[in-house]
Amino acid sequence: MISFQVADLQNGQNFNSRVILDKHFVVLDNNLTFSSALQKRLVEWGFKTLYSENEAAPAPVVEKLVASKPAAYAPKAPVSHSSGETVDIDLDTLNEEYKDDSNALNTNLKAVISKINLAIKNFPNKDRMENVMTVYNEFLDYTQKVFTRYVTHKEMKSSELSESISLLIEFIKNNKKYILRIQPTEEHKLDKNFLTSHCLRSTIISIVIALQINMPSQKIIELGIAALIHEIGQIKLPPQLYLTDKPLSPQARNLLATHTVLGFNIVNELGFSLPIKVGILEHHERENGQGYPRHLTSEKISAFGKILSVACSYEAITSPRHYKEARTLYEATIELLLNKDKQYDDIVIKALVSAVSLFPIGTYVYLSNGKIGQVTESNPNDPRLPIVEIVGEKNELGNPKSIITDNDKNKIVRVLNKEELKGVQAYIK
Repeated sequence: MISFQVADLQNGQNFNSRVILDKHFVVLDNNLTFSSALQKRLVEWGFKTLYSENEAAPAPVVEKLVASKPAAYAPKAPVSHSSGETVDIDLDTLNEEYKDDSNALNTNLKAVISKINLAIKNFPNKDRMENVMTVYNEFLDYTQKVFTRYVTHKEMKSSELSESISLLIEFIKNNKKYILRIQPTEEHKLDKNFLTSHCLRSTIISIVIALQINMPSQKIIELGIAALIHEIGQIKLPPQLYLTDKPLSPQARNLLATHTVLGFNIVNELGFSLPIKVGILEHHERENGQGYPRHLTSEKISAFGKILSVACSYEAITSPRHYKEARTLYEATIELLLNKDKQYDDIVIKALVSAVSLFPIGTYVYLSNGKIGQVTESNPNDPRLPIVEIVGEKNELGNPKSIITDNDKNKIVRVLNKEELKGVQAYIK
C-alpha cells in the first residue's frame, strides 16, 4: 500500500486502483482521476494522507466535480425557499438574527408546547390535529435554528438539545396517533430546509421505535439528539450533491458518503457523548455489511446505528424528493418487512411495525363494508388490525367515529391509491 500526501497531488492524476482514507473508506474508485476540487475539500476537512495500491500517473485535466464551495465555508449559506429553489442568505444577517437568542434557541418552542398542552388538556377533541401540527412546525423551526446556529457560530449545545428532545418525547407519548399522521407532503408546502425536515421526521420515528422497545429514558434522549443532527455533516458538502435530480458520478457518491464521518467529527469536537457520536457515524451502516463508512456487520453496529438506519430509510421512502415521488407509508412498511438482502435489524423493524401498525398511522384504507377510514392507532394485540377513524362519520359526542378493524365486516381490503386519496382529502377539507 502506497501513501500520498493530499497537498502534493495534482489535478488530473490518474489512479488505476482504489484510493482510500483507511482500509474501509473509498475516496476514488478504480480508473478515476484526482481533481483539484476534491483536493481542496479534503484539505478543508483535515484529511492529509490517502492510500492506494499503485503509483499515481499524470493525466489530462479532468472535469471538475463541483464548482461551488461547501456550504460551511461559503460566504453565503444555502437555505430552502417556499418556491422550492435554493437561495443564498448572507451569514452576517443570520449572525445578527441569532445574536440575542444564542443561549435559548428553544425558548419559543417551550412556550408553544406549554400553551398547546394546556389547550389539548382542556379540549382533548377540539382541533387536536391543528394543535399538533403547530407544535410540529415549531420543532421544524427549532431544528432549522440548530443547524443554522452551527453554520454561523460553530455551536451546538448538548444540554439545550437534551431539553428540547425531552419535550418532543413527552409530546409524542401524548400525541403519537396525531403526530404520525402528518404526511411528508404537508411539510414540503412550508419554507423548510430539506435536511432539517428529514432529520426531524427521522427523530420522531426513532423515538417511536425506542418507546416501543422500552429503551431507558436517558438513552431515548441521546438517540433523539443523534437523530435530530444526524445529517449535520452534509452542511460541509455542496448542496448540489443532495439536491440534484441527475445521477451522481462515482466521485460524487463517494464525496456524499463522507457526511457520516464529517458529522462524527463535528459532534466529536463539540464534546457530545459517545452513543450520539457513534449513532451519527453509523446511520448508513447495514446489517449485511454493505453500508458505510466502515462496512460493519450486524453484531458490530450500535443500537443507535440500527434504529437510525431503519428510521432514516422509512422517512426517505415516504418523502417526496426533487428526484423522486414519495411512496406510501404502507409501501415503506412492506419494503422494510421484506428486508431485502437483510439490510436492517429484524427487532427494530418489528418494533416499528408494532408501533405504527402494518397499515401505518395516517394511511387511508378501504374497508370490506364499503367505508373509508384513516388509520389512527396501532393495535397492541395485532399490528395487522389497526384502529381507524371512519371518514365522514361521527360518534354520539360529535367526534370522528373510530373502530377496530377485523377480519370480517371491518376488514381492511386495500390502501387507497393516489387518485382516491386526493378525492378523500378534498372531501374532508
